[in-house]
Amino acid sequence: MAAPSRTRLYRELLTPALHRRFTQAAGVSLTLSYITAVVIGDKSSLIWSWFPLGKAGIRTLLLFLSPLLVFVLRVAQLHCGSRSTASPFHTFRQYLQRRDTLETSFCYVFSALLFSEVYIWSVSKEANLNWVVQGRSWERQRLNERPIYLRSLYLGLALLQTGIHLWTDYDKVRGSMEHAHHTSAPHDSSQAPANPVMQLKSRLAKLPQEIGIISSISAIVGPILYSLTVRKTAWRLSLACARFLRWDIPSTAELSIIPPYHITLIIRSLISSSCLLLLWRGSNIAFSVYLAQEPVKRGQPLTQDSSDPNGSLINGLRSRKSLVKTFAFWELAKISQSFPQRRVFIFKDIDRSGGPAWSQISSECLKMIQGITTRVSEYSNPSTPQQASIDPGQLQSLPRLGIPPREEPVVLQPPAPSSRREMVESKVGSFAKSYGNNPPPGNGSPVVQQSKYYLEQARTRLLSPEQQQAISPAHVQSTFNTYLTRFLHSWPGQPFRQTFARRVRSIAFGQPFSEFVTIVDAIDALTRMATASIKEDDYGKVARDIPAIVRTFVAAHRSLDRLTAALQPHWTDVEFQESQREVGDVQVTLAALRQGLGELMGAFGAFAAEIGLEEQEVTVAKMIAGKKEMIER
Repeated sequence: MAAPSRTRLYRELLTPALHRRFTQAAGVSLTLSYITAVVIGDKSSLIWSWFPLGKAGIRTLLLFLSPLLVFVLRVAQLHCGSRSTASPFHTFRQYLQRRDTLETSFCYVFSALLFSEVYIWSVSKEANLNWVVQGRSWERQRLNERPIYLRSLYLGLALLQTGIHLWTDYDKVRGSMEHAHHTSAPHDSSQAPANPVMQLKSRLAKLPQEIGIISSISAIVGPILYSLTVRKTAWRLSLACARFLRWDIPSTAELSIIPPYHITLIIRSLISSSCLLLLWRGSNIAFSVYLAQEPVKRGQPLTQDSSDPNGSLINGLRSRKSLVKTFAFWELAKISQSFPQRRVFIFKDIDRSGGPAWSQISSECLKMIQGITTRVSEYSNPSTPQQASIDPGQLQSLPRLGIPPREEPVVLQPPAPSSRREMVESKVGSFAKSYGNNPPPGNGSPVVQQSKYYLEQARTRLLSPEQQQAISPAHVQSTFNTYLTRFLHSWPGQPFRQTFARRVRSIAFGQPFSEFVTIVDAIDALTRMATASIKEDDYGKVARDIPAIVRTFVAAHRSLDRLTAALQPHWTDVEFQESQREVGDVQVTLAALRQGLGELMGAFGAFAAEIGLEEQEVTVAKMIAGKKEMIER
């Protein structure tokens, strides 16, 4: 008898799929590298300037190293869900202390350096971008500042791209799919995601305008910032590098008074900056589009290739890795919507270690949804650690081993003074000790009262009543609050606002990354599979879990309603309005819960008593589901 095969882990099925998508994104990046290689290459030969098996191909492979570093960075920092922080300033402070920020900066800076060397190597000699400039026969070589300026410009763009990368959260997976997948009506199977090629074309079509704006500004502002900030530092570093390479350049070479800002250099900086931004932005777009595709392979779920598909899926639902769990719940939602044969296979899988497949799957989905109720309850009723009370009578001391302490004074008294000098020293010492041991005079002492009287008289005679009011603590505090409110209303104060929407999302969907997408997938999967079980569940296993599902949906809906209605806006949210209590992600979750309750009541409401639902629970569920109809009207 053959030994039973091991159930493949879900990540073992997901990893090859992600590798294929990585390869597809790398193919797009390689194409962009080839276009860049043709643009920056020498145009003296009409054929070899673009022929892939010549210098153009070598330039393509060298340029591909720049976006490849970006791919490595994206793989290392993948995460699911939006960042859950109280304000943009909290996000900045949090990421300023993380290693991810340093890694992002390093990858973009090193990528820019690679691009600069390939670009300088690729251009013709007429561009005058060599490291050194050959002088006349009697002159020594001198350092060329034109390539120094270009390298400084690329490094500045690398720091700018680092800021954009962190600010817009490039590393979030499914960012391009959340809107199409969850903002439409739940259970609407006609809202299929667009083909990745179409998504790529749509997003790449917007790149020329963005790149044109950034590169134009850098070409205009770059020379000014270079002259005012890093010109001397860049010259010294280049000079040190030249001495390290033992070039015949004077160690005392000085900068020219006029920077080398020729019109040809400005044009080259504009074109090369556009090419570098194209590699970075295009590669990031390709990576995001391809990795955010549905968890299917050849039109079937990823786990279909496993010898135990349901076991692999359950393993993914229980995974501690956020990426693996997110894709597993996404696949479960797709199975419940588009794969009826797989649903039937789940319902019939009852002889499994740990219970039927449906019971294990529904348990993981309910845990995900119950997380909303748990987090809202913990925020509303924070638990305080209780100190354990100890009965003194229960304490038993150890037996005393030494002799009891002496009761008479153990400090020797100083000998009586015998001379006049010793008597003076004794009196002064006694006075100093008594003054140090006595507490300072309180508010009732005559010295303090007299000081207060003189201060009050001085303030009355020197300051007018208006001046006294201006320096009063209440007026100072009021003035400070006024200026602080004005600052928060201005655009520099926006990053410091703790808006109502950000606080609600962080409470309801968890931290540091939101579980909103996974929660909606769990709601959709439970609803679709439960309603489909009426015709597909031959053993009636699903009907036993309907009461638990309905109660979980009702509790989650009530928790979100209570949170949005009772949460008070933060004092920094100066532009808060009552209409902003309807937070987008929360409204999508509430709509999914309402529609799920409506479909469950429509399918199981006729025999609710037989499956364990009380009349009051049915009434509450129908009331919540009825809100959907009122909203639609």
